[in-house]
Amino acid sequence: MLQDLLLFASAWSKAAFWRLVVSIHSPLELLCPRWWKWLLPGLCLTLAISAAPRARAQDTESVGDAARAFRAKHAAQANQDKTHPPQPPLSATTLVAWQVAGMPASDILNELQLRGIAFTLDDAHLNTLKDARLAPELLIALPNVPSHPDASSASEVPRALITAAQASSAKDYTAARHALESLVQKNRDANLYAALGNMNLLSGDLPSAETDFLQSEQLDPSFAYAHVRLAEIYYRSEQGPQMEEEAKKALRLQPNNAAARKYLALSITMESHDSASFNSKNFNDLYDFKAGENTEANDLNNQGMALHEQGERTKAEAAYRHAIEMDPKVAVYYYNLGILYMNWPAGHDELATASSFAPIAPGQLLNQDTRKLQAIEAYKLAKALAPRNLKIRTNLGSTLCDISQYSEAVVEFRELLSMDPYWNRVRPCYVQALYGSGHVKESFQVEEDYKRYKNLDDSGDDGTALFDDDDKPRGVQM
Repeated sequence: MLQDLLLFASAWSKAAFWRLVVSIHSPLELLCPRWWKWLLPGLCLTLAISAAPRARAQDTESVGDAARAFRAKHAAQANQDKTHPPQPPLSATTLVAWQVAGMPASDILNELQLRGIAFTLDDAHLNTLKDARLAPELLIALPNVPSHPDASSASEVPRALITAAQASSAKDYTAARHALESLVQKNRDANLYAALGNMNLLSGDLPSAETDFLQSEQLDPSFAYAHVRLAEIYYRSEQGPQMEEEAKKALRLQPNNAAARKYLALSITMESHDSASFNSKNFNDLYDFKAGENTEANDLNNQGMALHEQGERTKAEAAYRHAIEMDPKVAVYYYNLGILYMNWPAGHDELATASSFAPIAPGQLLNQDTRKLQAIEAYKLAKALAPRNLKIRTNLGSTLCDISQYSEAVVEFRELLSMDPYWNRVRPCYVQALYGSGHVKESFQVEEDYKRYKNLDDSGDDGTALFDDDDKPRGVQM
């Protein structure tokens, strides 16, 4: 409004000035005092008002320049933030260490695309990475990853790390741990400590794993993966507040980190269970197993797992069953036996003996379908001992789906999700069971729940739609 007033005054003064000039009939009249007393103030007023908008524009321009300069300075300071420094390109050593640390190949691929590599991808580096058992998908992707301008052509992966990577690939975690322990003594590196922590975690040594990942976190606070693994460790040891803290640290660094969001959700679930008077033992029953007190039976269970990994299924079955005979009140023995039967490959048919697991009669042909019946029986016995364990209920429901016993599977999944609605891995099979048992409308609702919870999914699912174009659950034969 002030600007409009100034413009009006300026126009009026200019018009008045020219009317004055026109009204003068002779130049000599300008010399008359009566004209000078009006002419000089009018000229000054005209010049002042005319300059006012220009001065205002100059002031506005200088303020804008100052604002832009401030924003540029603020952005430069943000880029130099020491808590979030620019991430350097990845070395070959880092790639190997991350894989030994258990980082998913998909996460490593994302980092490669964001940061590039610090080495020249020549035959020497490729052979070194192959020797270190780097994941095939990473080897395939590397030729398309840009190298840093100052990339090194020398192969810098320590031999001890390659040895650890080979041992880890062979599931010889003790040998891998020894190689890494000697390496971290010489090189205090966050990635190497994470690799050592993973080997200790896989060996069942949670306190050492916690120490290693804490050391990794201290050496590199921006290493989100270390925070995620610490959240996992605190989840296993039922330390809810610590789990929540580490999950939040990871999410501040990587807001879309699905694993961190899962552990944050679990910490909330744990708090709600505590507020509802669920003790830590009951919460532990949801996800983990109690070990047996019989040392020999536990050793047999461990032998069974090792034999299963080696493909010695018949020997693994005997080890599990012997453990059950020695200590029949341990749910994990039946659970592992169920996994063995559920994963029994096709084409390995044999006749059942008198010691075959119920409900298979002696002399009956054991094929992949009958093995699933054995798996169901094993899971039901495990469920009787640990009725709130989600892993048992998940495998039981999934196996029931495999043999089209949909109604019974629906019961399992309903009870399971009432215990933990975040356990999203069961929803695809739950959809199948609902559809197969005639609950079509409810199956669509479960798909919506699946989409809602998929960012908290703990199964690594990519969130693909559960239904095909015919509104039928994928994988269902109707």
